[in-house]
Amino acid sequence: MKLKILSFLFLAAITSFGANAQTSDNKTWLSLNVGNHQYDGDFGNEMASFDIIKDVSVGFGVHQYLNKSFNFNYALNYGLLDTDYGPNRFNKHFFNNNFTANFNLANGIILKERSLIQPFVGTGASLTYFTGEDKNIDDNLSFAIPIVAGFDVPVSQGLSLEFKGTYNRTFNDEIDGSVGVDGQDHDDFFIASVGLKFRLSGAKDSDGDGIKDKIDACVNVPGNEATNGCPDNDNDGIINSEDLCPDVAGEASNRGCPDSDGDSIVDFEDACPNTAGTAEFNGCSDTDGDKIPDGDDLCPEVKGTSATDGCPDDDGDGIKNSVDLCPAFAGTTEFGGCPDSDDDGIIDKEDECPTLKGIKPNKGCPEVDAEVRKKLDVIFTNLLFATNSANIDPTSLDDLDELVKIMSEDEDLRLSIEGHTDSRGDNAYNLELSSLRAQAVKQYLVNGGISADRIKAVGYGETRPLASNDTAQGRLKNRRVELNISYK
Repeated sequence: MKLKILSFLFLAAITSFGANAQTSDNKTWLSLNVGNHQYDGDFGNEMASFDIIKDVSVGFGVHQYLNKSFNFNYALNYGLLDTDYGPNRFNKHFFNNNFTANFNLANGIILKERSLIQPFVGTGASLTYFTGEDKNIDDNLSFAIPIVAGFDVPVSQGLSLEFKGTYNRTFNDEIDGSVGVDGQDHDDFFIASVGLKFRLSGAKDSDGDGIKDKIDACVNVPGNEATNGCPDNDNDGIINSEDLCPDVAGEASNRGCPDSDGDSIVDFEDACPNTAGTAEFNGCSDTDGDKIPDGDDLCPEVKGTSATDGCPDDDGDGIKNSVDLCPAFAGTTEFGGCPDSDDDGIIDKEDECPTLKGIKPNKGCPEVDAEVRKKLDVIFTNLLFATNSANIDPTSLDDLDELVKIMSEDEDLRLSIEGHTDSRGDNAYNLELSSLRAQAVKQYLVNGGISADRIKAVGYGETRPLASNDTAQGRLKNRRVELNISYK
């Protein structure tokens, strides 16, 4: 049971976090305590049988700092030692004088010096005077070896709570007036106490940080030795008052703030704290140099424009190349980035007349006026040549003049002239004759002022008959020059 009590007190003192302590600047302390004592002798063992009211004791102590690990202590305790077991009882007042050397676990080696809880263990020598009450028992002076375990809880710079247990192992078996009844040659007692410790002397430490005011650069604010007594919450060596980021460790070059990406822009001012960038973009990068930061750039490795979220737009139509069906020609969103120059609803690359408003059935070209087509049919019907010749029959010239007039009035019109023959004669001859006839009509129109670029003339010989060449009527149909007018 004795070992259980001592073990409990020792283990209860192990946890530590951070507080004030008895130090070289706070060497001498006094304490007042109240406790409870238990007897172990010939009449029984009352250890751990706490009778708070009946077995109360009071005490006084003096505590002297020796070094970080050891204190010297004197304690005087007064109480009434008795027993409640059996018919044999005794009562004796005691004055217990303990002289102990205590080992402090909060010495900077085992636990932090300024731990929230300051555990200690100790031993030494004790003289206890037993007197009064029981006249059948002589007063006596007993020598003992005290075994001490406990812990201090600092409350302020000059005040601590002390929790302590002292087991007094005596060398006297006559304290209770009986000898050898319990088979042991000694009577022992234990005192468990709680008290207040007061600093008697020491250097002033106004903020209680363990750094004397005379060397503390921040007298009223707790700090640490590394910063001369000033607080440094993030332990980066820069005191809070000079640290723009007092709760996050940083570099002095960055005013105490972190710069995670090493771009010389502190994190709290850096829009991209984990990616190195430039001040121009608030710490963000611009890989392709298009003045659009990568975080806002849908194409961060290829130069683009702000209108297309950083992606390239070669034709400048506001539609990025990747979705532009005509990336080399400015167009509209309506047509997927392709142009419709004549605004006829047909994109230029599918419009055979991209500068003339037309209709889809004509692949974007306008329809030729019905009256013009009617006149062209008359000209086509009346177009005659001399037999086996490319000379235009004089009777056809008036009609060709009408054709010149039609084409002069509408410069967008284009004419295709196709020469054909029947199958009589040599194939090569027929091909050449049909080509010459087509060229003859073209030349007449050119002579009339029509640009040769607007006229296509080609001969097909006997290769494209309209009827059978076995009859005179069929051969007549096959000997022809076709005129096709359009806006293509």
